[in-house]
Amino acid sequence: MTWGQLRFSLQTSAPGVSLDLIDEFLNTTYEEILEATDWQGAKYHATIQTTAAYQSTTDSVTATIGSSSVTGTGTAWSSGQIGQKFYIPGDAVIYTIANVSGVGALTLDRGYEDNGVDAGGTVYSGKPYVFMQNVYTLPSDVRSIVSVLDPVSSFPLNGMSKDQLDQSAGPRTLVNDPDSYAPIEDSSESSPPALKQIEFFPPPLHARGMVVEYVHLGVFFDGTSTSGSPLPFVSSSVLLDGARAKIFLHLESALKADRYQRAFEKGRDRILLVEHAQRRVKVATRMAPRFTRHRLERASRGNNNNWGPGAGGPS
Repeated sequence: MTWGQLRFSLQTSAPGVSLDLIDEFLNTTYEEILEATDWQGAKYHATIQTTAAYQSTTDSVTATIGSSSVTGTGTAWSSGQIGQKFYIPGDAVIYTIANVSGVGALTLDRGYEDNGVDAGGTVYSGKPYVFMQNVYTLPSDVRSIVSVLDPVSSFPLNGMSKDQLDQSAGPRTLVNDPDSYAPIEDSSESSPPALKQIEFFPPPLHARGMVVEYVHLGVFFDGTSTSGSPLPFVSSSVLLDGARAKIFLHLESALKADRYQRAFEKGRDRILLVEHAQRRVKVATRMAPRFTRHRLERASRGNNNNWGPGAGGPS
């Protein structure tokens, strides 16, 4: 059933309840179901393609303390660098590239600082530099990250909060293969929803596909998306029972509320049983290798001798 159909069904059975309350009861019930357990049906996968860091070799930059303008010698910059991070090895500060106005001219997001000890106007020329990207946008439907796999080792990266990463990593002026990550949000309260992002540490040295497993953000009913639907594994009857329990509790009809609440809990538990059954994997019984390792040798010997069935070799 769609959200509109669910709402109409509830409205019909409780005509005196406002639509706003019905929508709230629907969403609250939906959230209870999603938070009941670690739903496999709510887990999605996405691949975040990292950008390889660029470490200068024959080219170099000139930067001036207090100036956001950086010029390059032997460089071939393009607009593709906008938004990437920039730093000069040995510095403790990284910058964001705000603009690229030519193959040898870029603008930083703030004035260059070096290490904060030299006077403004001091010029550093012929310096090596690094372009890198450590923050990437996540799919808009991410509710929370379950794991991030290293594409080479297939082992999960170490998950941290943004505060933990800031406290333990310090400056990001070192590129290598990431071993940690932190989810971050980067949107002001005046322009929701929050932009879901992930930061890798160390900043990626290579361009690789990082596989992210995440909990899907169930699309709640906003009162207008009547053609939308709950996630497919959420039963419409369970949603209706839970919402009706809340409606009749609001109407101070305890007997009806209790009846629908018990039906909701029974239906929710039924969904949980299906979920748990899908997770149970039957493992085939196998003999220990010490009992079977001779088979490959016998088969190989039989092939070399052109043995066939009934010829004294393995059949």
